[in-house]
Amino acid sequence: MKSDDIKKDYESGVDLVKKRYLPKGLDLLKQIEDFSPELADVIVRQGIHEIWQNKTPSLSMREKELMVLASIITDNTVQFEVALHTENCLLLGVTKAEILEMLVLLTLYVGQPKVLNCLDAVKLAFANFDEHQKK
Repeated sequence: MKSDDIKKDYESGVDLVKKRYLPKGLDLLKQIEDFSPELADVIVRQGIHEIWQNKTPSLSMREKELMVLASIITDNTVQFEVALHTENCLLLGVTKAEILEMLVLLTLYVGQPKVLNCLDAVKLAFANFDEHQKK
C-alpha cells in the first residue's frame, strides 16, 4: 500500500472517531498518537477504518457499538472503555432504557457481578452524555 493510501485510510478512521466519540475520545486518540504512532495506526487505520468501515458493511454503526459494549462488559476488565462505548451508543441514538435493558439481559448470560461492576462506568457515561447535550 502506498504511503498516500495509508495516510488517507488513517484520516478516514480519524473522521469516524470524530463522529463517534465525545471530546474525551479525541483526547485519548491524541494521547495514543503521542505515545505510539504505531499503536494509533493499528487502532485507527486497521481497526476503525478497515474493520468498522470496510469489513462490516451490513451492520449499522449503532449495531456495532451495541455489540462492542456488550462484549467489553462481558470482558469486565476495561471500565474506561465501558464508559466510552456507552457514550458512543448514546450518540448513535441508543436510549438509556435500551442500555439498561441490555444490562438486565447480560446478567442472565455473564452474571450479576460483571454487570454490577460496570454500573459506575455506565452512570458516568450517562452523566457525560447529559452534560454534552446541554452544550
